[in-house]
Amino acid sequence: MPVRLREGKVRGFEWSSLNQSQRLLLLYSENEYSLIICTSICDKDQFQLIYEGETKDWINAAMFFEENATDKTRFVLHTSHSALLYLEFNITSSEDCKVLELARCTDSSILYYTRLHGNCYNKLAIISGNAFGELLLWQTQFPIESECNSIMKTYPLLLRLQAHNGVIHSIDFDLESQLLVTTSDDRSVKFWNIKKSADWTTAELKPMYSCFGHGSRVMCVIIFKVGEQTFVATGGEDSYVCIWSTAGELLLKRRQHFGAPIWRLGFSEDAHTLYSTSSTGNLVGQNLKEIFNRDRNRPTMLSSVGDANEFPRNIKFLNDDTIVGLSSSNRLYYTRILPDSPNDNNWLLVNDFPSYKRTVLEVFDGLIATCGHRRITIHRYNALTNKFENLFDGIRMKGTIRSFQFLSRDQYLVSDNLGYCLLLKTHELCIDSHIALFNDREPWITAALLVSEHYLLLGNRKGHVMLYHRSLGNDFVLKDTIKFLHGKMGANFFKLMNVNKDYANVMSGGHEAFLKYLHIGFTDCTLTVRQRESVPLAWVEAAPSEDLVLGFNDNHIVAWSRQHDVLLQVECGGGNRCWDYRLGSNLLSIAYVKQKRVLFHSSPLYSAVAVSRIKDIQNNTWHTRNCNTIRLLTPKSQADPFILSAGDDNIIKVTKIINDSLFQCAELHSHISTVRCLQAHLCKSENDSSSWLIFSVGGRSQLCISQLNIDISNKCYITELCTHTLQNLTPSKTSTIEARLMAIDIAPHSTEGYFSIYVAGADGKISHYIWNCKNPSHLDFKTFVDIKRCPLTVQWIGNKGLLLITTTNGEIYGFDQTLQTICVQLQLHVTGVNTIDIYVERHILHILSGGDDENIKYTVLNLDSKRVEYKTEFLGLHNAQVNALSIHCRTKETNEESEMFAYTCSIDRQIYRINLKTRQYSRVGYTCIADVKGMLIDECQRMYFYGCGLQTICRQ
Repeated sequence: MPVRLREGKVRGFEWSSLNQSQRLLLLYSENEYSLIICTSICDKDQFQLIYEGETKDWINAAMFFEENATDKTRFVLHTSHSALLYLEFNITSSEDCKVLELARCTDSSILYYTRLHGNCYNKLAIISGNAFGELLLWQTQFPIESECNSIMKTYPLLLRLQAHNGVIHSIDFDLESQLLVTTSDDRSVKFWNIKKSADWTTAELKPMYSCFGHGSRVMCVIIFKVGEQTFVATGGEDSYVCIWSTAGELLLKRRQHFGAPIWRLGFSEDAHTLYSTSSTGNLVGQNLKEIFNRDRNRPTMLSSVGDANEFPRNIKFLNDDTIVGLSSSNRLYYTRILPDSPNDNNWLLVNDFPSYKRTVLEVFDGLIATCGHRRITIHRYNALTNKFENLFDGIRMKGTIRSFQFLSRDQYLVSDNLGYCLLLKTHELCIDSHIALFNDREPWITAALLVSEHYLLLGNRKGHVMLYHRSLGNDFVLKDTIKFLHGKMGANFFKLMNVNKDYANVMSGGHEAFLKYLHIGFTDCTLTVRQRESVPLAWVEAAPSEDLVLGFNDNHIVAWSRQHDVLLQVECGGGNRCWDYRLGSNLLSIAYVKQKRVLFHSSPLYSAVAVSRIKDIQNNTWHTRNCNTIRLLTPKSQADPFILSAGDDNIIKVTKIINDSLFQCAELHSHISTVRCLQAHLCKSENDSSSWLIFSVGGRSQLCISQLNIDISNKCYITELCTHTLQNLTPSKTSTIEARLMAIDIAPHSTEGYFSIYVAGADGKISHYIWNCKNPSHLDFKTFVDIKRCPLTVQWIGNKGLLLITTTNGEIYGFDQTLQTICVQLQLHVTGVNTIDIYVERHILHILSGGDDENIKYTVLNLDSKRVEYKTEFLGLHNAQVNALSIHCRTKETNEESEMFAYTCSIDRQIYRINLKTRQYSRVGYTCIADVKGMLIDECQRMYFYGCGLQTICRQ
């Protein structure tokens, strides 16, 4: 139920209960506050704004007092310089709030967080943290200065403690547990013992311990209880939530919100659910019931295997509750995991198991394969009788077998250390096909996938991925190879995403923090990498479903979900990676070997996550960091455009707006640093489908070129064409080898497929390259020019052959296509030109620019004579740097004369409309986007503002 409020950023809110059907809501934003009545009728809430007020200082905290049961309500507002407003408001009248008292503390340092405590004003305690890391305490009980008949009073500071080495961002305390917790910029969580025998003048505060679990600023903390136990939860800028015991023990550390900073926490005792909010605007709930059940939450150590010196070297799940293990003595054991008493398991020896040195243990659908030097043994397990039937035991290879892959229940791939590889079939292990491998030092196979009857995909230890095709002679022949796709350790798995008669798409993962998406073309037997996806894991081991990915992070086994982020973390120790998993409908079971013992952990996955959709509100899938640039893509016969965006989270997103909600269509993870600018070029549009080339630049001197295909059903497919690192062209003492690339624009050639690419680097160099889409890995450098200033924008005017460049010193340059001639050079602003938009009208160039000087300049340039025909400025529209503007032209219905308007916005978030012909302007609204980076207007006259979020506004 949205309520129209003032334009300030909402910093907090408080509830007050008036009666059973009504509550009073107080929202405070910067130096403004609003009172709203919430009325509940038939389980529906209705909100009515009844009062708005202002203060002279930023509001830090607020609190209601239930001191009487009349229509008058009393509350306090605490501001950032230790001033306290005690106010009274009559709900039945429309009068202003009455100031009962204006209190201040003897200390007036800048406060970043305040916690208020008390049931009435005369016993109110104010505990704050300032920018110097100090903890301050005072109360409104014994004033030291107060004039007769005056509402102004001064109260002494009772306590000052040096608590942190940085700004204190949050405070919480529980007097019953005698615990106070603070968090700070210094990444620490500090526990304090707090005692008081009477009023707050008797308060004693002693440090207990400092806890470190976050990798960046810790923004919020709450103390909550479950039964008789007390816990502490903290949230940080690193997107992690940490749960602590009162003894400072870290019970849980889990990433939420996909890397976005976490601002606030809340806990529901009834539901045992911890809620968190982040900078993306999403609300996530995590059920902590399993966390509090410490015995059930801990992994279970299973009993020892065999003799005293015998231990499991490898383990696999046979089914949901049975594990098979190969011991150090090359004997095979199995055990049943009892759900009620897993500690009571017993390892049973498989009888008549052939004795030879094993190197491989693999399991598939009740079949157990063990391998060693030249020899393979196949057993079948009967779950009803607990019997192991020996299906095969014999020689099939020339060397020591290093890999056995179950392609299906009747087809197997075996490779040894000599590079010998066979495709075997049926339980008799008949040789179906010989496969030639690379002659490497470690040539064996690490992952295999039988894509179809004639196509086989293999990954080896060297990291190569190979596509084989079955020839007429029935052997598989190598057709295509991608070298070093997954590093030195090779691919861990291949997962078939979709297949038809023309192609197949496969997802693969290895010892890196990326998933790779492969495309197999059946007609020409080609293997290509379409794109990659970054995941918050050190490396990936398996992908049981499209949503779930399993892997390792340091010494943890991690289950990560595309929909819910990290679902599970199990500490498994470092070094040994002998483990296996079993995924049921909602239950993930993990078995792993640690210190020569098998440990077992079972946990529900999605039931622990409280779905963040509330009243059908969709999750926000926008960028987790600032969005720096967007482009609007409008395919043929489409009214609503696709939004192509990129930002500080290193990700390029393709998003569609449907029914006032954002739906993410695709992501591109080709950049390793901040994406500063991108351009899109429509290269094909037919039959309601379209193809676009995406050119993007950012940090680490990275230029990435990709292709986006949008089909008739609006599905998006992205292919990474190439990535180029643009090195410095001349030696420089000030610039590094990998400079930040600030801007890019392109100029299509008359020859199809050829483009001129203009790239602006932070070192002041503007470079010109020629690129051909038929040879994407080659980038032909032509020339460069050094403008000795950091460029901010680059814009190509195709019909005039002019390249416009704006800089940090307020200048604009106009170069010809070869960068050899400066056609235009104007001083537009005193400082940097942050944003620019142009409109070409025959030989007249209209330039609208905004900069750090909070000014908007309008310049009319004659492109034939290169002279300025008119220029003006619009002063006083904005009181902060101007980052967003756009020119919009339309033709009047009565004649062909066109109207030219401009829309501008700055960090102050105010939106102005300027008639560029009459020079008249008016304020038309404001945007809710903080730190706005820019704006665009589409063909339907909708305005798109982007920065720390995205907002669309229908232009009136």
